[in-house]
Order: sequence, then C-alpha cells, then structure tokens
Amino acid sequence: MDDQLHLGEDENMLVLRRAWDRAMHTLANRVNKPSFESWFKSMKPVSYDGERVVLGAPSPFACEWVSKRYGNLVREVLCQHLGKTVEVSIVHLPPEKRPVLGEPPAEEAPSVRREPAPPLEPEPIPYEKPILNPKYTFENFVVGNSNRLAQAGAMSVARAPGQSYNPLFIYGGAGLGKTHLMHAIGHQVLQEHPRLRVAYLSGETFAQQYIAALREHRIDAFRQKYRNVDVWLVDDIQFIAGKEHTKEEFFHTFNTLYQMGRQVVFASDRPPRELHALDDRLRSRFEAGLIADIAPPEFETRVAILQKRAQIEGIQLPEQVAYHIAYAIEGNVRTLEGVLISIAARASVHGKPITLQLAEEVLARHYVDEKQVPHVPTEQAVLQAVCQRFGVSTQDILGDQRSREVLMARQVAMYLLREKAQLPLQQIGQMFGKNHSTVLHAYNRVKTSINRDKEITRIIYDLNTVLEH
Repeated sequence: MDDQLHLGEDENMLVLRRAWDRAMHTLANRVNKPSFESWFKSMKPVSYDGERVVLGAPSPFACEWVSKRYGNLVREVLCQHLGKTVEVSIVHLPPEKRPVLGEPPAEEAPSVRREPAPPLEPEPIPYEKPILNPKYTFENFVVGNSNRLAQAGAMSVARAPGQSYNPLFIYGGAGLGKTHLMHAIGHQVLQEHPRLRVAYLSGETFAQQYIAALREHRIDAFRQKYRNVDVWLVDDIQFIAGKEHTKEEFFHTFNTLYQMGRQVVFASDRPPRELHALDDRLRSRFEAGLIADIAPPEFETRVAILQKRAQIEGIQLPEQVAYHIAYAIEGNVRTLEGVLISIAARASVHGKPITLQLAEEVLARHYVDEKQVPHVPTEQAVLQAVCQRFGVSTQDILGDQRSREVLMARQVAMYLLREKAQLPLQQIGQMFGKNHSTVLHAYNRVKTSINRDKEITRIIYDLNTVLEH
C-alpha cells in the first residue's frame, strides 16, 4: 500500500485510501467470495471531507445492488477503520471518470502540464435505450387466470431487478401477450430505476448481430454491449436453438450476467424442456428461476381485453359487440384486437356507429368462416322462444310470479340472454328488475344443470335449435 500523499491529494483522501484498503480485507472475510469479486473489487474511494465518504462503483446496477444489500455493512466496516462515524454514499463512476489515485480533478489540477494517465478500463460502448412499444405497459395488460402468474412474475422482477425471480422464463403461443410483458418490464425498470441499463431484443436479432460482429471483427464490442447491461430481455429465444455458435455465445452472455446478479428475462413459444435443440446447461439454468406460462384467455378475459383496447384507442364499443367478438375469436389476443380495429375502421369510413351487424359482417368477411360466425338472436327472439316452450307470457317471466314453470322459464331466459344473445349481466338484470348477482346465480344454475338434468338439457337443446334458425 502506498502511504504517501500524491500530487493534488489532501490528508483526508490519504486517510480514506488507507481505511478503504483495510476495509477491503475485512469485507473479503465477511462477504462470500462471488459477491466480493463481483461487487467490491471494482469499487474505488472517490472523496472524503471528514464527514462524508463517497465510493465509486462501475455500473448503476452495482451501485444499487451494493447500496441495498451491503450498504449498512460497508458503512460499519469503513467507520471502524476510519475510527469515526461518517456517512457513506455509493455513486456510479463511469470508467472515464474514475479517479487515478494521486491525480486531482481537472478543475484543481496544477498549471504544470502532465501526460494523462492511461485509462483503467477500455472505453465502453455507448448505451442505447431500448425501443419499447409505449402501449405495452403493465397498466394496459389485462390480467386473467390464463396469465396471472406470468404477470405477477414480470411485475416482481421489474420492481426489484435481480432480487426475486432470476431468470424469469415466460412461454406461450403466438399473440398471447409475452412481448407485451417483456416491454412492460422494460418500461417499469426505466421508470423506477432510471440508472439501470436495459436491453431488449429477440433471439433472431441476437443471432444476426452476432454473425455480423464475427464478420466485421467486432466481437469484443458485441460482447461488451450485452454483458454490461443490468436487465437483459430476450424475446423468442427459440430462434437460437439450432444455431451452434450462436448458442455458445448466448450461453456465455447469459452466464456472465447471471453470475453478476443481473436480471435476465426470456420469452419463448415453448417451455424449456421442449427446446430440445438447446444445451442441457442452458435448460437447467432456465429451470432454476421462475417458469410461467401464458395460456389462451378465457371468455371474460377476452371481453376485458377488447374493452381495454377500445378505451386506449378511443373506440365506442357496445358491450354486446364486445361479447360477440370474444365469443367468435378464441385463443389469440392479437387477432382479437385486430378484429376490433377492423370493425372500428369500417365504422369510421362509413360514418356509422359500431353495431352487432357490422361486427358479424367483418368477422365473416375477414376472420372466420361465415358458418362459424355465431348467429346472435335479439332479446325479443329469446323471450318469445322461451315463452312458447314453457307456455307462459312475457309478462309472467318479467314479473314477480313464482310458480315452478315461471321460475324455470325465467332462469332459462336469463341463461340464453347471456349465452346466446351475449347480453351483459347488468343489462339482463335491468330487463327483469333483478340485480347482477341474481342473474349470475340463475345463469350458473342452468349451466351446471346441463348434461346432469335431463329435462333442462332437453329444453336448452330445443331452444338452441329454434334460436339458431
């Protein structure tokens, strides 16, 4: 250790250097070796005014990690070796700004010209913020049973990168929301942790950039670009599965980030165990974190997705039309939203509001076979068919009569208005003078009786036949 004052250095800085050297020996014995090697070895003493110590870390992520995980320990050990109580701050010190011990800051440099000291590290590649879709945020992501785990995992890693699920692996079919969640993580991290470096890319882009780097002899720059980020988001990693050299580079990049505690998030159309072309070492690391699937959304979630997208786009979407689209399109959120945009565009061109008839026309013309587009009966048609089947009047089932025939007819009518006419529960309740829960109870009672109660099953079958013609 150099115990001499360097040119331009005051007594406080010399005291700090000595204390930090001793503190490093203490920390090496109190922190596990990987953490010490990753976080503490690269830290530098920056300044000390007798009351406050400033230490420099090589990246924003290192600053945040050491401050949160080891901040109290660093302060305790440093105070011990300084022999007094001080405040300790850890700041990001880019390579070009790291102090060469003994060399004063530029504004304090003496007039004698000195040759600049060689840099401590290679000049880093300039950081470029990722290009993220502004609409793909957590606020715009509709949560349902089909995607709840994936959304919760994404939220967790966005709020505390590297501290919860690492790696996070999200998988599911095309158009179900994987990319939306990846972009949402990026947005949230940049908002809550603006100093962290975030990179988002697809597996295909990684492969293309790697090949270009090899061809142009820029492989070191390529590695530095991705191995120095704090949050690495890689979409569609199935595209690298069959590319041997790309897989090797991908593994080492992932391993470097993982060993340093950086947050890694992957998305794929298949779970790790089905990515057979990937190495076992990669699959085993994927499986060490959280694996969350996104399944096709259930009916209620599809309706909510349509309503959320309509709200974002400023589209006036009647509930019955939302129900009709959700009923006709299953399994793909992207197609679901595409139908909505097509219907809204057609309505706008003709200067007309969105109607059920317009929705049926667009669905039949562009998205599903005309025979597959469900025929939606009017509420009057449903009430008329039910009344004829049970031999009661419309006034009977809309009124307060409670005979067995009327009660059954009323419940069947509520079920069919929801199932066939696709009316919202609240609207059905208004027709019958009932609240939302009463209608829901009637709907569920009939639904659970189908295929269990022969009488109800026959009645529903007959009425469906009538209403489909």
